[in-house]
Amino acid sequence: MSDISEESESILKQGCLVHLECSIWGMRKKIPKSQVTVDASPEYFNAVKYLIDPQQIKPIEQIRGAARNYLTNKSLPFPVTGLVFVPKDMIGIIDERLEVLSAEFTEKTGVFISHYNAFIESAQEKLNGLFNPVDYPNDISGRFGFRWKYITLGAPGQSQLLSAEVYEREKRKFEQTMFEFRETAVDTLRFSFSEMVERITERLSGKKKVFRDSLIGNIQEFLADFDALNITDDTELSAQVKRCKAIMSGVNPDMLRGNDAFRSGIAASMASVQTSLNSMMVNRPKRKLRPAA
Repeated sequence: MSDISEESESILKQGCLVHLECSIWGMRKKIPKSQVTVDASPEYFNAVKYLIDPQQIKPIEQIRGAARNYLTNKSLPFPVTGLVFVPKDMIGIIDERLEVLSAEFTEKTGVFISHYNAFIESAQEKLNGLFNPVDYPNDISGRFGFRWKYITLGAPGQSQLLSAEVYEREKRKFEQTMFEFRETAVDTLRFSFSEMVERITERLSGKKKVFRDSLIGNIQEFLADFDALNITDDTELSAQVKRCKAIMSGVNPDMLRGNDAFRSGIAASMASVQTSLNSMMVNRPKRKLRPAA
């Protein structure tokens, strides 16, 4: 790996990639246009039917959403679809949480499967002529799955199987991927932090506004995870995170709701952090970034 940049080598040692696959039965089917009577040209519409009441599958979808959101908030985006980068110091807690969510997913799926035949009977009454028993899988359990895997990020050249020409080509691709990853990692952390600070400043400023406990909980969680996620050693952002940690140390939602002067002081301090963050981000290139939690 001697030909791979030191920055890339450093990142390779700091964590691994995670792929989460959470599948749920689609429970929708296109209706043949011959069965739909509308006053429009067929190429201008698509009709879809629900095979069961959509509400019956929502508890499972909510767990899938929770798993995806959790992994997003505990990782950095990687420029390969379906993969995120997790620092090694966070793998243990992420694995524990995914195990819990997997158990919940299995439980809710089991409840759904136990009522599956009843759902079909209900759908037959509701769909009338659109009901088709062929639409319903016999083995519905095979349509659900919750699994994840860890992938060690390796550089080309670790194996002796590549010819010199292929190695050079793959090395360039690899370095480009790692460059995109480093740049996006910086932007993601800055963007996420800025969004949280801006939200807190807005909610705590001016007229007393209602806010949820999660407003404080989310930024405190980010502050706790920051050192592990800051794999590029963004010193500018680290300085602002350190300021924010000092401001938010010991702060809880009840304190902010119960003391207007304290609340205003926190808002003013966070506004100062936001001003610094804005100046840091002025010259950053525009990127498609995930929203803050």
